[in-house]
Amino acid sequence: MSDPRDARYYHAWMSSRVVSRRGLFRGLLSSAKPPAEENTVARDLLQRAVPRPPQAVSEPLFMKQCNGCGHCADACPVGLLSVEYGKVVLSIDYAECDFCGACTEACDNDALDLSIPMDTGLRPVILPQCLGRMDDLCRMCEIACPRTAIFFNQQNQPSADNQKCDGCGKCKLVCYHGDIQLSLKRHNS
Repeated sequence: MSDPRDARYYHAWMSSRVVSRRGLFRGLLSSAKPPAEENTVARDLLQRAVPRPPQAVSEPLFMKQCNGCGHCADACPVGLLSVEYGKVVLSIDYAECDFCGACTEACDNDALDLSIPMDTGLRPVILPQCLGRMDDLCRMCEIACPRTAIFFNQQNQPSADNQKCDGCGKCKLVCYHGDIQLSLKRHNS
């Protein structure tokens, strides 16, 4: 069976259709974007379940590379790292991470990489009962933040700039009322 579609068929078909320049480029470039559900699945796979040391490689690779030897935990001068369920976990409860790099230098398994920017992946969540919301007397988190990622607007509402924040944890530790919690950074949907 031969295909009856020849040059005349396609010429007639295209002359009856009007395609704008924008529509043409949208059609050509839309095939380059993966479908939205594939993006969310890939993002979920890369999302960390628990905080990892700064300069940790992506979560799937970290789970493969980290053997739980504990060299990085031993090297941490303030004791923020521990081995739980065979992998290293970061816990900022009593001291902030000063990004000294000792953990990365101690890692022999390439689970921590010097080429990755220092970031714990933790971000501050300021609770509604924050005293700074009521008046301008408490600004300890804003003052302590070394990257000026936390600020208060003119209505005394605190905000955290996740792009500036590196998750050091100083804001949580200086909040003497406990109104700041740290949670893992989530990718935008």
